[in-house]
Amino acid sequence: MTNIKIDDKIREYGRSHRVPISLDDTLEFLIQTIKDNACTEILEIGTAIGYSAIAMAENVADAHIDSIEIDLERYNIACNNVSISKLDDHITLHNMDALEYLKGCQKKYDFIYLDGPKGQYIHYLPYLIDILKTGGIIFADNLYFHGMVTGAIPVSKGCRAMIKGLHKYIDAITTDPNLDTKIYDIGDGVGVSRKIK
Repeated sequence: MTNIKIDDKIREYGRSHRVPISLDDTLEFLIQTIKDNACTEILEIGTAIGYSAIAMAENVADAHIDSIEIDLERYNIACNNVSISKLDDHITLHNMDALEYLKGCQKKYDFIYLDGPKGQYIHYLPYLIDILKTGGIIFADNLYFHGMVTGAIPVSKGCRAMIKGLHKYIDAITTDPNLDTKIYDIGDGVGVSRKIK
């Protein structure tokens, strides 16, 4: 990856243990989007083992990231990775359900990285728009979900509800008058939505 500081040990752990972590081109696009828009107050939904939160903190000056992970085991691994990376002052981890966090959130963010459970994106969206500053960005990953959303491959039986939810999310972000959205063929499909009012 070009010009991106990254912890290769965390990346290799994620890949070897089949933990979903950001693809290289997606992560590079993510960080460049944050930098281009001078974002510093960042919310991440879907910490996993802390890989992308650490990458954002290491590559974006003055960034503070709130990152949410419901899985306790992954949360504990992420806490250790953040501590080892000496980024405790820049990353705050929350072990809780993302919707619960969003419903009680009093903060405003200028950037939201949405990389949690894909079928929940549509349910998160009203709360995301509410806590996003005007001009802020929602960066949603995995909108194509391995080609199932675009029809490139058949939808697996167990994925039907999730794929339906992703279709609803894509429809919502591309028709909402509060958002200006572009969808990019980067990684597994990325939606970048700017709050315009």
